[in-house]
Amino acid sequence: MNILKIEWKTHFKSLLVWSAVVAVVLGIFMAFFPSMQSSAMQDLVNTKMNALPKEMMSVLHINSMADLTKIDAYFAYVFQYIFIAACVYAAMMGAQALVKEETDGTIEFLYAQPITRSELVAWKMVGNAISFLAFWAITFVISAVLVIFLKQDGANTSELMQSLGRVFTTELLVAFVFMSAGFCFSAIVRSAKQATPVGLALVFITYILGILSGLNDTVDFFQYASPINFAIPSDRLTSWMDSTDVWISVGALVVFVTLTFVLYKKKDLKV
Repeated sequence: MNILKIEWKTHFKSLLVWSAVVAVVLGIFMAFFPSMQSSAMQDLVNTKMNALPKEMMSVLHINSMADLTKIDAYFAYVFQYIFIAACVYAAMMGAQALVKEETDGTIEFLYAQPITRSELVAWKMVGNAISFLAFWAITFVISAVLVIFLKQDGANTSELMQSLGRVFTTELLVAFVFMSAGFCFSAIVRSAKQATPVGLALVFITYILGILSGLNDTVDFFQYASPINFAIPSDRLTSWMDSTDVWISVGALVVFVTLTFVLYKKKDLKV
């Protein structure tokens, strides 16, 4: 339990910063939604979108949600970038979780406690998961308030909340996949300075693979190596994640978590 308290205190400041940034960014972009209701803006958006190549529409994930005059479609378009940032945050949390104790020199204190390495890893995972859940809950509340406040006349609040719930639930699973992958790298790398590039690379390389799979049919199998593609907000507005994508995500999570325990047991710690 002491490790949980330490993890919470460690992440509390970054949790507030990330939540504040998300609130500001979402607030700014969602504030433009009322202007989307004007006929002039609709004509401008439709003209610009129709001029975009099909491939670019696919990359921007607006091929299936062209009606940006609806609050759910507009939110999904904006939130896909918040989702990518959240995955980076989750990956970085995981990548720093174990190795930062060695870099900061606090591993000696933890190693002196009556716990095994496996227990240390387990508590670290629980602590990081709780911190990210808090961030995700705050993000959901902010999103729900903005969507309800800005929704167009006639929009069903209950249906909007169901869509948001579907988006946030599936994206949480993907974020945990990146966090578990980050943990696995944290059990390997030797310095916390390597954690940030690892987290960024992990997310953006897989994201690019997902883009390539949509641009070229010969590499469409890349989509299975891109967890972000499993939970694109525009796709999750109306349906849950495909069962294949769910199994891949759960399988990857289990593999990364298992590897973390195995690798950390064998790691030579810098004490």
